[in-house]
Amino acid sequence: MKLTPADEAYPEALRELPAQPHLTVTGPLDAKRVIAVVGSRQPLEDMRAFAHTLAGKLARAGATVVSGGAVGIDAAAHQGALDAGGATWVVCGTGKNHVYPPEHGPLFDTIARSDGSRVIWPFADEVEPSRPNFRHRNGVLVALAEAVIVVQSRLQSGSRNAAAWARSLKRPTWVVLGLPYGPYLDACAGSWADHKLGARVLGNMDELFKELDLVPDDPQQARQKRARRKKAPAQLGPVGPELPLFAPRLSTDEKQVISVLSLAPKHVDEIVDLAGLGVSSTVTALLTLSMKDVVVEGPDGFFRRKKAR
Repeated sequence: MKLTPADEAYPEALRELPAQPHLTVTGPLDAKRVIAVVGSRQPLEDMRAFAHTLAGKLARAGATVVSGGAVGIDAAAHQGALDAGGATWVVCGTGKNHVYPPEHGPLFDTIARSDGSRVIWPFADEVEPSRPNFRHRNGVLVALAEAVIVVQSRLQSGSRNAAAWARSLKRPTWVVLGLPYGPYLDACAGSWADHKLGARVLGNMDELFKELDLVPDDPQQARQKRARRKKAPAQLGPVGPELPLFAPRLSTDEKQVISVLSLAPKHVDEIVDLAGLGVSSTVTALLTLSMKDVVVEGPDGFFRRKKAR
């Protein structure tokens, strides 16, 4: 799907940018609440875990989590939203003909196939990754968001560029700071610098959600999610395109996942429990198995083995 500034469906928020990009997207950009979560490509483990948790809470509250698809905090944010059953948008720093980083092909494919989630390319299809493109990408993802949360940022960090875009576009910004000693001093030096430039410190999750006017773990959304899980489809048919949008790297966990599947549909939560691999590894394996035409994906998170011909 192509979108230009002349199109009615073009996001109004992007008109705030100095130059409005032409977009290639995997679906309409019609989310009501969009929050950006970005950060370091080399995060401390507790910061990575926090980004995953934060994105999950935002998703369960009904927000779409947008990030840049990079390794580290970006990937944790995307996966956290997906693991919570929510939506996430990835704004790529390349054109559609390139996947960067290459190892995120399966993640981007999962996003493209997930309800409400989108892959967004603000460049011509043949454009390759470059530092100027990443900075331009940051402007697009910040413009799409109503608020920006930076989880760990070094002094020389691309996420500081995102924070600069947030100041320019007047988006409320929060930074997550670490302890004032040890590895946190360097790892969060950029976050401290952005705090001095006006970014708020995220010190309390309840206060953050109050500021954003979001309800953590919204009961209505939780009920809808449970209802979808309880109602398994009587029969599953092929869902989505036969070929993946991106060339996948096959997971070594596929055999473990296929061993717990049968012709009867199972919900992804049950598959995660039976496979014992964790949510991220199981979801990735299910995705690649469906690409290989071994597993059939149905609505509402149900999967089954495909009958042998």
